[in-house]
Amino acid sequence: MVGIEAQDATLTFEKTGLLPGVAFEPFDNPKRAVCHLTRGYKLTHDTETIKHAWTASGEGPGQNKSGTAGDEELGFLQTQEVDTLQFFYAGEKRSHGSMTVDVGPRISPKICLDSEDDVQPWTSNDRSLVNGIWKAKTGDHPASRCPLRLGNLVTNKPNFLFHIIDRRRYVTVLTFRLGKQFIPLRWFKWSISHNVMFRWEGGKPKVRSSSSTTSFGEVKVGPPDLAAVRNIIKKPDKPFGNFLTRRAIQSVVVGDLAGRTANAEWFANVPHDFWT
Repeated sequence: MVGIEAQDATLTFEKTGLLPGVAFEPFDNPKRAVCHLTRGYKLTHDTETIKHAWTASGEGPGQNKSGTAGDEELGFLQTQEVDTLQFFYAGEKRSHGSMTVDVGPRISPKICLDSEDDVQPWTSNDRSLVNGIWKAKTGDHPASRCPLRLGNLVTNKPNFLFHIIDRRRYVTVLTFRLGKQFIPLRWFKWSISHNVMFRWEGGKPKVRSSSSTTSFGEVKVGPPDLAAVRNIIKKPDKPFGNFLTRRAIQSVVVGDLAGRTANAEWFANVPHDFWT
């Protein structure tokens, strides 16, 4: 066993140029809106490329620099909490109605591990032990997608994307695993809030306004300050946040439609020039 000098562990992250953004894809004939983070996002015709919008590195010296690693490793764990995930739609005319697609309540549990099957329970496989120094890297670029057009079941008319609200909170934790024990060393919080309104010109979507924001907290020592997150870090396992979110969106949009509310008229805040 090598162990780790926990008090000497370091965690840094880099997010220069990160801003919330919106794209419509595919490029030539848009079918979906994509809320992304501008850094690391590229859309060219039918090809969408998403790379890390931010990156983080962690490391720590081993207690036994000449030892051989046993059942131990340094890596990043992350949790996701979906606070609000709503899509709003309106028709070409007031009499064509409006709709609310409320995905958030369909995501349970609200806070869960943010991982994937091929790297579980970690966020990345970029982990190493070289010359007695443990190292790990991670990064992320959350993106949410929704259709630009949905049918209104009350008016039997097409409704078009009017407003997106997507608020998520994350905790990223540099963690040392020793056998079945997961020991949090350093962590930071970050969040994304997409709040975008749209208008349509000649049948094409345009961003009318955006008050979207991102926030990154300072790096802190020890276990995270939220009990639910601490419990997940102690025993990281399924369900995974991305899977739950994707499944909930699919269920509301194209599945059993629970969470979708249709109205016979526009919302009160739909401007007269929503469709021109």
